[in-house]
Amino acid sequence: MKNNIKVIDLVIRLFILGLILAWCFILINPFLPIIIWAAVLAIGLFPIFLWLKARLGGRAKLTVTIITLIGIGITIGPVSFIATVLVSNVQSFADSIAAGTLVVPPPPEGIAKWPLIGEYLNNVWQQAAANLGEVLTRFEPQIKELTKTLLLLSANTGLTILKFLLSIIISAGMMLNAEGISVGLTRVLTRLTPTQGKAFLQLATSTIRNVTRGVIGISLVQSLAIGIGLVVADIPGSGLLTLLCLFLTIIQIGPGLVVLGTLIFAWSTMNTLGALLFTVWMIPATLIDNILKPMLMASGLPVPMLVIFIGVLGGTLTHGIIGLFIGPVILSLGYELVKAWINSDPVSLTIGANEEPELTAK
Repeated sequence: MKNNIKVIDLVIRLFILGLILAWCFILINPFLPIIIWAAVLAIGLFPIFLWLKARLGGRAKLTVTIITLIGIGITIGPVSFIATVLVSNVQSFADSIAAGTLVVPPPPEGIAKWPLIGEYLNNVWQQAAANLGEVLTRFEPQIKELTKTLLLLSANTGLTILKFLLSIIISAGMMLNAEGISVGLTRVLTRLTPTQGKAFLQLATSTIRNVTRGVIGISLVQSLAIGIGLVVADIPGSGLLTLLCLFLTIIQIGPGLVVLGTLIFAWSTMNTLGALLFTVWMIPATLIDNILKPMLMASGLPVPMLVIFIGVLGGTLTHGIIGLFIGPVILSLGYELVKAWINSDPVSLTIGANEEPELTAK
């Protein structure tokens, strides 16, 4: 009888504890993307924080203030500007689809005289201009669904920018309290897996940092540079093209085809000086990843491209634009942790658990 009472008492305690934890999760669930992205930013920017802090005489608050102001300035400035153009592009695209007025203009005169690709490009362009209506009719349901998705994303653009700003501010607090957070996470992971907790924390930190700066960071810099060129040159659909470039760079395909198309359009429709200036800007912006990758990804992409691709799609479908960034990071983290657990050597993990997690990057 006493054993039955103990079992019932244990079940009631576990039930109440589970109910409280579930309730807590429901309350913080709307803020999870913001908190996760803030943590990703804090881990990715922490080496920069330490570097700048050392050069400012150890003044941590001043250091984190400078980093935060730079992040806010970038978000409010060029990012918000390109986002506004994106919303305008999406709205125009949706209105054209609804009115049935979406057309591809005929190719400019003289394009057929270009060497090598001129005649072929002219024929393809003319076919697209002539048969676009038929294509739109054939894929009308899919195009309408795409339009709804784009409208939903553009409608949440202001909220997304606000989330990015909040994440930057929260990440500043995390960097200031990095030591305490590291100790707390080590204790939690040690309770979950006593022999592997510290080793897993070190692996998680290095994975997040590598993917953040080697994939997300490079993609953001490259896409932002390309987007500025597209917007300043007044290329039609520059906001949508920038978003497409960001997607292609994150999944490691690259923006080459998009940039090539815009260069062809520029030389076909703009004056020589304008097209030349546009080309001078776009070529370095397209090739900048070749300079940044050796600096930030000395050992190459840390996870398979398929993991990044699924993370991008799953993150975007689940969390919107902000999921485009946190999706590949979190899925890469899960992939690396599962791989380490499957391939782990208990002896080496025990040794790794006796070492402090490495919070800084060389």
